[in-house]
Formats: sequence, structure tokens, C-alpha cells
Amino acid sequence: MKKPVYELHLSGPGLCYLPHPQWPLAKGVFLRSELPIGVFDSGVGGLTVVRAIQALLPNEHILYLGDTARVPYGTRSPDTVKRYTERVAGHLVQRGIKALVVACNTATTYALKALQRDGARHGVEVIGVIAPGVQAALAQGTISRIGVIGTEGTIRGGLYARLIQERRPGLSVKMVACPLFVALAEEGWTDGDVAQITAHRYLNSLAGSVDTVILGCTHYPLLRNSIAKALPGVTLVDSATATATALSAALRRRGIARTANEPGAMHFLVTDNLDRFRRVGARFLGTPPDPVELIDLMDFDAEVWNEAEAAS
Repeated sequence: MKKPVYELHLSGPGLCYLPHPQWPLAKGVFLRSELPIGVFDSGVGGLTVVRAIQALLPNEHILYLGDTARVPYGTRSPDTVKRYTERVAGHLVQRGIKALVVACNTATTYALKALQRDGARHGVEVIGVIAPGVQAALAQGTISRIGVIGTEGTIRGGLYARLIQERRPGLSVKMVACPLFVALAEEGWTDGDVAQITAHRYLNSLAGSVDTVILGCTHYPLLRNSIAKALPGVTLVDSATATATALSAALRRRGIARTANEPGAMHFLVTDNLDRFRRVGARFLGTPPDPVELIDLMDFDAEVWNEAEAAS
């Protein structure tokens, strides 16, 4: 039996979703510009990107999905990450979205090309966080040596290094995995001895050997002070603002930017640990995420996403 998709109602100040047995009413009734921007991550880190989008595009509706039942993606195999992202994207498409932001560096590394290909068939613009981050780093001025820090999956995938070399051949790139930074950010241990000792241990090989470092994980901006102390004089680049800028340009280019002169609404979905998402998410978003809805992701979600591939 197929899982019901959803009907989007723009009622009052929020986004209200009701189970509906057919394709979202939103696709046929509401102006496409009124649909929310879908944003997803394996957990709470993507809320730093939501925060940047809200700051730049305050009148846009945002629908965020944190796949907290499967966090972290950073230690998963490429095929597993792709499978997870298909379910996430399919669920969000059923809810009704006009664009999809992959606010996860690991998912961007392994799944972005496939998501963009299938997103085009669904009529959904798909934007990752890596290319905007690289562009922002290379725009810093004279750069001779650049570092990238991220999860094991992001560093192992090598997409940052490839994009940097494509845009600036010959530029020295050093990559360092810093997996414990995620746990420190989520626990709120972003300053103090533990964070600084961890940062120095991870980043010792970069100190004195790079002039710019890309924070290649959406959790890492919370540790910015500790990272800066371990890398004095180094320019730190966060891709969240650059991603929001790329999203804004895409919405304008496609003529689907929301023009209503009123604040957009936000709605949050999680696959596990709803209370923890509220508590930890407040550190990333700057305010407690609300409302939050507990959901499950199923094979049917991936089937919906892949229907576009089968139809092509």
C-alpha cells in the first residue's frame, strides 16, 4: 500500500501539511513561488544553512528535514548516502518544494549530481554546499595554499580538492578530517579546553602551511573560535552564506522567488530524537526550531523520487 503524500496548506503564519491520497495540491493550485525551499541534512548541522537562508531571504518559506535516525552520513559508504538522500528528496517533493538545498557536505559529495539530474525532471532546482564554499574561498583574494576540514566522508570523497583544482589549477590543497568536531558542536562544547585541545590536535598539520581554510561541514561554524585559535592568521570560510547567495540567484533566474512582503514560515521534520533536535538545534539556528514533526522515511519516498528517472 502506498504511503499518502501531502497537501500543503498555507494557513495563518505557518505551513500546514495534511495527509492527502493524491499528488500535492500545492503543485497545481498555489503559485510555485509560494512553495517552500526544501533543505536537508543528516542531523542538525544544516540549520546553519537555514539560518543563512533566513537572513538573506526572510520572506521565503523553508521546510527542513533532519535525518536524525541515520546521522551521521559522514561515516557511511557512498551508495548508502545516495540511498538515504533519495528517500529524503522524495519525501520533500511529496510535501511540495520549489528548490532543494543539500545542506550536508557528505551528501553533496556523493549524491549531488544524481539529485540535480532527477531534480530537473521534477522541476526542482538542487543546490549543494561545496561549490558555493569553494567559490567563496577563491574569492578571498590572493591565495597560495588552501586547507579543507570536514568529516571522513567529505574528505575521502575529494570533491573539494577536485573543484578547487578545476577553478585554480596548481593551487596547493591540504585536506584534514575532523570527525570529533561534530560531537563537540552538538554537545555545545564549542569553546574551552576540550574544544581547543581537539582543534590543535586535528589542525596542527595545517598551522603555518595554509592561508585559507574552508569549514567543510555545517557543524563547524559553531567551533569557529576554537578553530581560529588553532590557526591564527588564517581566513576561515563558511559555505552557508555562499550557499544562500547561490540559492537566491537560482530562484531569481527561474522566476520563483517569493515576492510577498511578509516573513516566510518554517517547518521542521526529523526522523528520530525530536526533543534532542529541539534542544541542540537551537544552538545552530539561534532560536528553538518550531514546529517540529516526527516522520519516517520509507522505500516509497525513494520510489517517488526515482519516478522521474523511470519516466525519462
